[in-house]
Amino acid sequence: MNLLMATTVYCIVGCNTGAPDRQSLHVLECDTESGAAKIVQTVKDVQGTTYFEIDKERRNLYSVIGEKREAASRGAVVRFALDGHRIGEMTKLAELPCEAPCHVSLTPDGKRVAFAAYVSATCGTVGIDGSGLRTFVFPDDDMGDNKNRQQKAFAHQTFHLDPAGVGHGGMGVVDLGCDRVWFFDPSTMERRKDLVIKAAKGDGPRHAIFLPNGLNRNLYIVNELGSSVAHYAFDGATFTLMDKTSMLPDGFNRWAPDGANLVTKAAAIKTTADGKIVMASNRGYDSIAFYEVGALGKLKLRNIAKLTGKFPRDFELMPGEKFMVVGHKMSDEIQVYAFDRDKCTLTPVGAPIPCWRPLCFKFL
Repeated sequence: MNLLMATTVYCIVGCNTGAPDRQSLHVLECDTESGAAKIVQTVKDVQGTTYFEIDKERRNLYSVIGEKREAASRGAVVRFALDGHRIGEMTKLAELPCEAPCHVSLTPDGKRVAFAAYVSATCGTVGIDGSGLRTFVFPDDDMGDNKNRQQKAFAHQTFHLDPAGVGHGGMGVVDLGCDRVWFFDPSTMERRKDLVIKAAKGDGPRHAIFLPNGLNRNLYIVNELGSSVAHYAFDGATFTLMDKTSMLPDGFNRWAPDGANLVTKAAAIKTTADGKIVMASNRGYDSIAFYEVGALGKLKLRNIAKLTGKFPRDFELMPGEKFMVVGHKMSDEIQVYAFDRDKCTLTPVGAPIPCWRPLCFKFL
């Protein structure tokens, strides 16, 4: 008997800190056959739920909020209950000694929430019950060449090594300001000095991603300031740079006429479900670059698809991968695109969906 796949799916959308109506968490209903989409729920009176993570059971959403504490802005780790595709009550788990983090993830065992706070260069983990908070602050000891953007360390993202895949556990934290990735024991936040990635000066690494389905011997890092994707081979003990590929067309000058500021900067990096295509977005030259993953993980640029809106901070393929949702942050909208996998092109579907500065998407 053939089972029909449901065409209606739901995507959680997180928005930039500072939403004027204090509505920064939404549920987007999507049709995987037509690409039609609409917002069906908005969570009110939350501020700062930018990035988030959903547990494997799809019962809880972990995020952060910003709050005033002791006359300063501080962050807190929170949990929202999920009832199907509905977002329920929020529970505050732990107050943080830093601002609201810019990135949140869950450790592979699902027992700890990991976070990275950009401005204070603070990273850490805390138990999903709010206990055992551990933090680390990056030192300002090896800043990059971009004087306008790399004045200090900036913790930008957490990601995780898969013990089942390579026999090597740990958590990586990307530091944009000092062009590096350091690794930690997520339960203690003790730094693993045996494992480190050092990017080229001025690259400004932002986010890192392994290939899915246990194919985590190839790591890809999107460099925000360099507008490039770096490919590292991982043998379980060492990361080796294999190649670095531009996200911009030949001849495009990413520098403004003053020679000090960038006119474009890279943002998110994702893969298709089978790990055969790597995708990365660029803000300024508003586009998504598509790469074919070849032998030994080497990338080959297939296309740079221009978008209709401004500042694509994040994007995600719908289940079935016929369509992609993209957050045009500075256009205050979500746009659905039809995805042609063979050509690696994007075609707008329907009108943009108004949404204040969307920047994180995860399908349930």
